[in-house]
Amino acid sequence: MQQRPQWIGQALRFGLIAPLVFAVDWSVLHLTGLAGVPALAGRIGSLAASVGVGFLLNRAFTFRAEGRPTLAEFRRYGVAAGLGIAVNYGVFAAVHRAGAPDPAAIGAGMLAAAAVTFTRFRAIFGR
Repeated sequence: MQQRPQWIGQALRFGLIAPLVFAVDWSVLHLTGLAGVPALAGRIGSLAASVGVGFLLNRAFTFRAEGRPTLAEFRRYGVAAGLGIAVNYGVFAAVHRAGAPDPAAIGAGMLAAAAVTFTRFRAIFGR
């Protein structure tokens, strides 16, 4: 019997992590809003929290990296996450300007960003 490629299981686990990271992002943004922090300022904290949680969950669960996390590894992850955010927004803007409804533009942005971040995160964790 042929064994499936490692990246398939990683991609499935990556998809399971995404809603948890979203929940952290939204929860922090919501809580900061309740505390009277404007959304744009609260977004900085929510993104920081979601990147931190995403790093730990993807490292341990998605890619099953061994050893202790390092600051250098986290910095590379942060750059890759930032790239994903930029790709997400760029694709969203392009699809939105082309006249697609917002849900389609959001979905296109998320899919493009997921492809970029998954491949970058996979390279970071050595798999």
